[in-house]
Amino acid sequence: MGELETSQTGEVVAATGGVLETVVSYGIVIVQLAAAGIRLRGLSERVRSTYRYVEGCSASVDRLADQMAGLQVDVDTVSEHHQAATVMRSVLAEAEAMAAATEDLASLFGQAAAAHQADYGTVADAATNMPVPMADAQFYSNR
Repeated sequence: MGELETSQTGEVVAATGGVLETVVSYGIVIVQLAAAGIRLRGLSERVRSTYRYVEGCSASVDRLADQMAGLQVDVDTVSEHHQAATVMRSVLAEAEAMAAATEDLASLFGQAAAAHQADYGTVADAATNMPVPMADAQFYSNR
């Protein structure tokens, strides 16, 4: 191979590397957005699971307090158990709000991934399938 052919081959390889880097970056963004949405949905379910557990605990503590009252345990002890159950229930609304907000955020990540794919998917496909080498990235940065 002559020196000119070697130089052109190097340019083609360099341009192809730029296209691959762009396509890989695009793919990584889509995957990361989708993964963030999935992780947030999982977090929301864990919050709700904890919510159900705390709700069960509060009902159990109330039942124990009622049993203690039936066994004529002092009023202060019974009252403290009922107060503990009330405190447990008081955080449930906040936990549900947090779970709902986390689900909303997960949906937004999914929408961002879809929007990114809609906006740039055709560009990434065109860059991948160009019949000529892509220009240096600096050329596109001024557009």
